Amino acid sequence: MKIGTLGFPSDQLKKLEKILSLSKRPLVLVSFDQNELPDLLLVFGPELLQQPAVSELPQEYHRRVILVSKARPNDSSLPHIKSPLISSRVIRTLEQYQPFEPSLSTPVAEPTERPLSEPDAIDLDVQAETENPFSKYDARIAEVQKLKDTAPETVTDASYAVLVVDDSHPMQQMLARELQQLDHPVNLDFADDGESALAKVADNHYDFIFLDIMMPGIDGFETCTRMRSMPALKKTPIIMLSSKTSPLDEVKGIMAGSSTYLTKPIEHAEFQKVIRRVSRWVSEFRK
Repeated sequence: MKIGTLGFPSDQLKKLEKILSLSKRPLVLVSFDQNELPDLLLVFGPELLQQPAVSELPQEYHRRVILVSKARPNDSSLPHIKSPLISSRVIRTLEQYQPFEPSLSTPVAEPTERPLSEPDAIDLDVQAETENPFSKYDARIAEVQKLKDTAPETVTDASYAVLVVDDSHPMQQMLARELQQLDHPVNLDFADDGESALAKVADNHYDFIFLDIMMPGIDGFETCTRMRSMPALKKTPIIMLSSKTSPLDEVKGIMAGSSTYLTKPIEHAEFQKVIRRVSRWVSEFRK
């Protein structure tokens, strides 16, 4: 799919090009040509919307114009991507569109939030600028709580079954110490590589999984993708671990199906914040 741009600073254009290369669909940057319109047009800044290059575009194409700006536009019907650009957010927005056909007469539907019932319902987006990047878990908990209030009370196992996949035994031990600080007992299993992890999840149930990226054999991204292909693991929280801090690794993890991402060495306060929210979601979901 061809993506045109208007008004992008050179550094943002380079960032956008890198982001598009991560998509599973072929998304390619092209020069904007009014005589040969791209499938989508990204406009950097609301002031450009009034320029003839945009305002005089065919009416049927207006839904293909996506504003990139820090603030949301006053017109809520205008497709929008918030800046600064976050890889997962950009890709998820663009991948919802079909290639543009000049004869198209029906307006393109606006992007919508994915329903909670989808397999990856607890995925976390990479919201670097958000004060509480884990707030999506709270929203999921609220939804599950509503269901619980209308259902008969059931008795559930208070312990958590957790799989730690990491080829470093000191890291395994460190995670075990952190997990022992939870309010409920934790039954731990360990795997040193992706293949061993896949064998374990095929034979056992786990409430959540910690998954290292760099491992011998298949890496964490491939392991996560294979896990998500298993029906029993569609909604299981998978927390990816990496010594790298690249945002590209974060979005690769999300695209592979991870729920969230932590960098090593693990910082105690951050780890406890994430794991308490995840464990709370698991507890509420059980009910």
